[in-house]
This record gives sequence, C-alpha cells and structure tokens, in this order.
Amino acid sequence: MNDLERRIAEVLSREAPTFARSMPGGTLASVRIRQTFTSLVTVGLVAAIVFGGVRVLSAGPRASHEPGAWQSVAPPEGEFPSPQGTAKGIPDSIADPPASGTSGEDTRATSVQSWLPYTDQVEGQELYLTTQKHVVAHGHVSGIEWSLAAYDTRAAGGFLGGPCGDLFVGDLGEYGGIYFCLHTGETHPDAQFALAGFGNNSDPMARPVLGYAGLVGPQVSTVELRLADGTTSELRLFDAPSGIDARYFAVFVDEGTAGRIVAMGSDGTEVDHERLCVGDVPPSSYNVGCGHGLQGGPASVVTTAP
Repeated sequence: MNDLERRIAEVLSREAPTFARSMPGGTLASVRIRQTFTSLVTVGLVAAIVFGGVRVLSAGPRASHEPGAWQSVAPPEGEFPSPQGTAKGIPDSIADPPASGTSGEDTRATSVQSWLPYTDQVEGQELYLTTQKHVVAHGHVSGIEWSLAAYDTRAAGGFLGGPCGDLFVGDLGEYGGIYFCLHTGETHPDAQFALAGFGNNSDPMARPVLGYAGLVGPQVSTVELRLADGTTSELRLFDAPSGIDARYFAVFVDEGTAGRIVAMGSDGTEVDHERLCVGDVPPSSYNVGCGHGLQGGPASVVTTAP
C-alpha cells in the first residue's frame, strides 16, 4: 500500500458510517444454551477420563480376600470311566519325600501309570516349566485317589512365572482337577499365599468331591482351616524339591462347608486368608473351580468314547 492509498483508507475510516445489525430474536439465548451444553459435555468427558483412569489403576493385581470367579468346565464327549469311589471311603494322605534336585531335568511331558501318583502331563509344557512336576502328597477321598504336584514356571503360556501346583483326582486324573500358582492375575505381586478350590460330583458311587489346594512362600509358618462353626485345624505343609521355593497343602471338605483358610507368620500374625469358595456342586460331569490362585480354570474329567 502506497502513501495515497493509506491516506484514503484513513479518511474512509473516520468518515464512513458505522452500521450495527441486531441478532435475530432468541439468538443470544441459543448461544448461551450451546455454551452451557458444551461446558457440561466437557465436564462429563473429563469425569469419564478420570473415572476410567481410576478403573484402570484399580484393575491391577492387589491383595483381596474375596474368592476368585467360580468357573465350570464341561467334560469331553463320551462316557465316564469305571467309577472308583465308595460312599464309605476314609480320607487319607501320604507325603512323598521331595526330590534331591531339579536343575537340568527334562520338563517335557512323560507317560503316566495308574499304579503311580498322577501328574498332569501336557504336550508342550517345556515352554513354561522350569522343573518337572513332582508329587509331594497323595491319598484317597471317598475311595478315590488324589495327588498334589509341585513345579516351577517361567512367564510363558499364560503363566506369570514362579511356583505352581496341580491337584488332580482319580488314579489317572479321570475326575479332573485344578492348576494353581502363587502368582496369577488375581494375586498380589508379592503374594505369600495362594489358594484354589475344586469340585466334582460325577461319581454316583461317592459323595461330591470338594477339595482345596494351595501354596505358601517363606514368610508363612503355618496354615489353618477355620470353619464357620469355630473348629480350627492346622493343615500339613508339604515340602517341595529344591528349585521350587514354596510349600504346599491340600484339604478335602464336605459339600456346603463354610469357613476360610488362613496363612500365619512365625510371629503368629495373619499373613493372608481366603474363604472356602466352592459351595454346592450339582450332580453332573462338570468340574468347578474358584479362588485367586486358580490358574486358567478347572480341568475337565477324562472320558472314553461311547
């Protein structure tokens, strides 16, 4: 713009009339409503973001005394093998002495025999096992054989790593069982106690089988079963082979038994606890499982082709 154009613009700015055009009726009110609506939406979005952040933070592993989700697994197609149970079977248990060492052992699946305590061998388990599965205790409930196995894992195949165990029922695991670990998505990262429950009511010759199994870390001295009627009993802790930094326990109870299992420190204070969570098991070939220590879910019964 040259000097002449600048002077013309200044004159027009001073002398030209100014026109004021009023807004149509209701425009101001509409603007205010839109401003208010926008403010409310903004506040709502901020609240949603904050609430979502809290939900995400609260979803992480944390200590909790509520039982894990109650799960059920259907059996494969086929017929149940010959029942092993008896209504008058007396529960018993035998502790297997821990193996002398586990370093460098073959963790691939091995064959199982009916005359030996059962361990659940899975094809490809060498991907997540750092030790083989070792039976630490076995016995009978309602005349049916059960076995408790200990092993250690690495973070792979759905496992988070650390000590885990199996509780299976049947001389070849026919009644199914549960897998449990000290570290799952529902236990605290520094957990010293983990528990899982199992239920099966498929054998017409025996009462429903309800069992609980778990493991504890070095900070736990004893484990107690405390029933709702006030009865308390100390559960036996089974040592694991070297290379598995945990001790294991298992207990079978009657259907409908209420109470909790408590882990105690050497000074007599409570380290952690969890409620008995199985409840009633309907007569069927479905297995049920629960507890924060439950790894994956209950294992189905083994069946044979019709």
